[in-house]
Amino acid sequence: MSQVSVIIPNYNREVLIAATINNLLAQTQPPQEIIVVDDGSTDGSIAVIRSFGARIKLIQQANQGPGAARNAGLALATGDYIQFQDSDDLLSLNKLEAQTKRLEETGADIAFSPWAHIFIRDQQVTLQTCILQQSLPPASVSLKGWLLRGWFTVFQSLLFRRSFLLGAARYETDVRYGEDMEFLFRLLAGSPRVVFVANTLTLYRLNSDNNLSQDGGASQNRRVLDWARCVQRIGRQAQSRGQNADGFSRAIFLANLRKHLRYLRAVPDAPPDLIRELDGQVARWPGCFLAALEFWLRFSERLRLWRCGQRWMAGLQAGSPTPQQFKLMDDLGFEVGPAVNNP
Repeated sequence: MSQVSVIIPNYNREVLIAATINNLLAQTQPPQEIIVVDDGSTDGSIAVIRSFGARIKLIQQANQGPGAARNAGLALATGDYIQFQDSDDLLSLNKLEAQTKRLEETGADIAFSPWAHIFIRDQQVTLQTCILQQSLPPASVSLKGWLLRGWFTVFQSLLFRRSFLLGAARYETDVRYGEDMEFLFRLLAGSPRVVFVANTLTLYRLNSDNNLSQDGGASQNRRVLDWARCVQRIGRQAQSRGQNADGFSRAIFLANLRKHLRYLRAVPDAPPDLIRELDGQVARWPGCFLAALEFWLRFSERLRLWRCGQRWMAGLQAGSPTPQQFKLMDDLGFEVGPAVNNP
């Protein structure tokens, strides 16, 4: 049977890391190895991780951010498949088994699955409105096109074939916000074979008390700068690699970039060369058209919120939990409370 390596970056998650590790050890197909890369924690995380003994491979490094931590773990991983996991999130107990089986059956490179933003208090899970990615985004638009339109996912919900990742570039290490989406765009440039596994679930915790890495709770200015660098690189790749994304997706990307530029200009000491390059990307389309498109995007989001009670775009395939998904959360020992109307 093929084996899975799990890579967990950790920074000051003393309170949560044990639950995440126990969740992985309880999988119906436990991982071959769990690699925890501690990114310079200053709390009691190391003692908690070491309490699991030889079941965990612990790497300690000076604080460099989550991208560098994931790169360090990937360099040591030996499994056939790679699960990137955050130190506070949880997987349905069948997640690794179901996705591994599907990748083996199809020869695909990436398995996608449903996931949800959740709040956890004691043993009660509260969903943030709904389950996301109940299916792959509509095939009328490529995954690269959906990403340019603002679609996103959480890497914890994915499973990767290791041989595919080894042929791709590594995480950028100079940003600590938005790095997943920039990395995913580069992965999609390799035209991976993708499959969808509907019968698993990833719980993405929103009310963590600790930060993934130093600067994880950084100022809004740091987040704006990091995201600007990520979209700068996505824009470069979309232009230089001939990604064949449709024109409407490219236009939506530039309309959103135009909006982000307003935030970037308000950041003190924002790099002038970064602003100039993003201005140059936006200038490829008429400003009046992008302004109208930006207005249409805002209107469409508000219309979805009014009609459906949630703002999620079509690519995220949002929906209410299925009976099977309630069962998956019950198997984790959680009671599911009413969804929070916080779209």
